[in-house]
Amino acid sequence: MNFALYNPQNGAPNPEKALRMFPQLSEFHQHLGQTPLMPVPGPKGGARILAKCEFENPFGSVKDRAAFGLFCDAINQHDFSQGQLKLLDASGGNMGRALAMLGKLCDIPVHLVVPDSSPDTLIKALYDARADVTLVDRQHFLLGLIARAQDIARRDPGWTLLSQHLNLANVAVHQYQTGQEIRQQLHGGKADGWVAAVGTGGTLSGVYAALVQDNPSLKVQGTTPWELPFGTMAPPNGKNKFAGAGGMGFGFRQPFITRMPVDDLPFFKVSWEDALAAMFEFHQLTGVRIGASSAANWKSAYHLARSMGPHELVVTLFADAGSDSDRETGQEFFNCNEPVHS
Repeated sequence: MNFALYNPQNGAPNPEKALRMFPQLSEFHQHLGQTPLMPVPGPKGGARILAKCEFENPFGSVKDRAAFGLFCDAINQHDFSQGQLKLLDASGGNMGRALAMLGKLCDIPVHLVVPDSSPDTLIKALYDARADVTLVDRQHFLLGLIARAQDIARRDPGWTLLSQHLNLANVAVHQYQTGQEIRQQLHGGKADGWVAAVGTGGTLSGVYAALVQDNPSLKVQGTTPWELPFGTMAPPNGKNKFAGAGGMGFGFRQPFITRMPVDDLPFFKVSWEDALAAMFEFHQLTGVRIGASSAANWKSAYHLARSMGPHELVVTLFADAGSDSDRETGQEFFNCNEPVHS
């Protein structure tokens, strides 16, 4: 496999060509981003916590941003006089859904490599969006998905491999859009802490690059599944993990994270059961529905805020709203676990 980073950007990919060629994207584009920055429960005597509510995006997740950025970048680089653009990537969740729906909007073929453990609802959504789907044994986890996608691109160069884990357009979207929105929403203030889960690492590293401009002492913390944490030497496994994040196993570290100018980046581990329990607890406390990775970020931000003072501010991100079935399961776990807000 090739894990070299590529496609550096001086800004988020320009959407003008995509919007000109595919005017049906305009409504999506108009509603993308500018999501609320919401106060959330934090520890008594500790730092305040604000969460960027990315479930307000058109397709319901933070991956709408990266998908649109990669989509526009591919359109910008493609010579349509030489043939149709066809997009390929590896994704186990929201990125795949967003790419498939963008492809359907524009009648651009999309091929997605996903784990065979993906929920039936996701697979159905991909097929409903007319995406081609290749299933990979769940035991191979992210490394297996990336390897299969790269193999498909080698065998058929007609597919444009987006490589969300390696394409720096992913980081640029969050540095120049998500991160800049947060800076504007702080109205001249600054974040003292930044917390995000690590899937590709694009969100954690990109927003960090934006927020550190206002505070060189910004504390940053990654959120990672307890069952397969970032950088673990253990092999990939089939254990349940909160969605949208995970170590790749065998000591592999996501390239976007390794390029961050941070020494000994700390990680907070959250189990699947604790994440689902926190989904339920957060909904009980606030009436707001958040997904498992969002709930894991809440736990992680809460942990960091406990070590900081009441005059300080921790910012985190809620990637999606999750499912009611996970919240119902979380209620069972909540009754057995220690609450976050205690």
